Amino acid sequence: MKHCCIKYWLWGMMLLAIAVSCARDKVLNSVLEQAGKNKGELENVLVHYDSVPEKRKAAEFLIKNMPGRYSLQSPFLFRYYELLDSLQGLDYIGHDEMIVFYDSIYKRPEWRSLKPVYDIESITSQYLIAHIDAAFDAWKSPWAKDLTFEEFCDYLLPYREDNEVLESWMKDYKAKYENIAYSVGFTSIDSVYDVIANMFVGHRYFTPEFVPSAKPSSLPKIRIGACRMYTALATYLFRSIGVPIVSEFTPNWSNHAMGHEWTTIIVKGKNYPIQLGDKGPLGYHIKGFTYRPPKIYRTTFGSHKALIEGETDVPPLFKDKRVIDVTHEYLPTTVIDLPKSFKEYGNYCYAYLSVFDLMNWKPVAFGRRKGKTIQFQNMGLNAVYLPVFYKMGTYYPAYHPVRVDKEGDYLFLKPNKEKLRKVILRRKFMDKSPKQWADAMVGGYFVFSKEALFADGDTLRIDSLHEYAYQTVEIKGLYRYMKYVPPAFTKGNIAEIEVYDKLGIKVQGKVIGNYTPGWLDRMVTMRRAFDGDALTFTSAGPEQEDAWLGLDFGKQVEVNKLVYLPRSDDNFIKEGELYELFYWDKEWRSLGQQTGSRQLQYLEYDNVPDNALLLLRNVTKGKEERIFTYEDGKQIWW
Repeated sequence: MKHCCIKYWLWGMMLLAIAVSCARDKVLNSVLEQAGKNKGELENVLVHYDSVPEKRKAAEFLIKNMPGRYSLQSPFLFRYYELLDSLQGLDYIGHDEMIVFYDSIYKRPEWRSLKPVYDIESITSQYLIAHIDAAFDAWKSPWAKDLTFEEFCDYLLPYREDNEVLESWMKDYKAKYENIAYSVGFTSIDSVYDVIANMFVGHRYFTPEFVPSAKPSSLPKIRIGACRMYTALATYLFRSIGVPIVSEFTPNWSNHAMGHEWTTIIVKGKNYPIQLGDKGPLGYHIKGFTYRPPKIYRTTFGSHKALIEGETDVPPLFKDKRVIDVTHEYLPTTVIDLPKSFKEYGNYCYAYLSVFDLMNWKPVAFGRRKGKTIQFQNMGLNAVYLPVFYKMGTYYPAYHPVRVDKEGDYLFLKPNKEKLRKVILRRKFMDKSPKQWADAMVGGYFVFSKEALFADGDTLRIDSLHEYAYQTVEIKGLYRYMKYVPPAFTKGNIAEIEVYDKLGIKVQGKVIGNYTPGWLDRMVTMRRAFDGDALTFTSAGPEQEDAWLGLDFGKQVEVNKLVYLPRSDDNFIKEGELYELFYWDKEWRSLGQQTGSRQLQYLEYDNVPDNALLLLRNVTKGKEERIFTYEDGKQIWW
């Protein structure tokens, strides 16, 4: 009886293996049929590796996962590449130059002539065979030799990154960078990364989504570009020298607008997120950010089960078979249970958690119904999420926002309209950068004097700053000269300096000083401190020890008051501008409008529901705004 069981078990396993093999052949045959006239090129690759099973298996992997992969082509595209290469070759290139360049071509009708040319219909056997052979050579490197075949397929083998034109990048990059990598030794991936990372400049410029991917051969020259350009560069470079690497992204930061993409080196089971041009050490990228990812996903060349399998009416991210959730590999996470949902929107099997972007909510995670609740796995901490349903391209609020703290505990922000409280608001957007700029002024000082050498003047030291808006200091005396001296070896950033006489009239004068701002004209940059524009600022060179700037009033003046503004992002409460406060209750509901005052520099509302998620909007101008809660008398930004 025992032998019979074993016999039937062996037959079962053989039948299962045959079924799996047939299923795999079915997928491969389907792709070959889709190739049409190019079928012969793909079959030539398979025949070429008939006697090398592992390479044959690698070829099958690439071919099976080839549908949907394409390059964009157009006569205009090659002219665009020429122009881009020319721009990146300039001695100096900044955001202004990039804006002029891209604005000049985005409006061209030739963009509409871009058409996809699919790989299965156009790729050659010569290209695939050369790439597969080069990838297997890269697999022998000290950083890749221990990879399993499946890891090799994910981390080294893919022949393209996005919709770029196909080039023999594996061979070309290897010829350029392999000797550099091996010159620092075989064992230390840190050393390899350091020497290579320092070869690139990483200035970011956010190109529109429809711009085609740059050619692999153009990327080593890059000096300023979108994150995806640096992601592609790192992918080509490290795979060519046998360093396992993958592309990853967060759909949207939980505490800031937009998302981000980067690459991650995987060596001996450890993840090292990087971005070429980022001067941090290996693995510092993402981990050293103040921006917080709510979820982290990895893009793969091979197809997997979609995050939501078998459903069609779901957001695109969650039906993409080339995306996997790797949040738990990077972040402490928690499980969030949605206890119930708003009845008027129906009984959905799936819901989504969204985070606040610039002015809207963006979905970043999904949850499945589990009994009476909907459960969300592996959610990042220290965030506010809005649960939503999705139907035919439209999102509906599923429940109240959920606030997750740093420990993973969470509560739902259901506004208590029976319990109102007073709040004092100083900003409409988080103060991370303004705080850094203002704190850098501490230790600096102002001097008022009757004579130009400031030998016998009155000094006002900056020991601290209240908030990060206009600072007002009383100073009474008869003076002709004023100067601001920042702490040594800082950039001395300051947006505005104003001096008032005893009648409250703003004192004018000639700009004096020695700020050396780098590539800008000295006098132009110093005048920015007196131009009445809160968004312009002066900036000394970071190595300048004796920087100062000030005014010569032309005669002695009875001074009564000094007002100054650290470098600013223009999101503090400003005089004469109209603001409106909202709280979330299935939608944004207004709590009224108020006009800003220079004297108060804050807004006061006494009709705010307890436990509410809030949003302050500048009705007059501006687009940056950020959700917040009000806790212990402070705005807490999310």
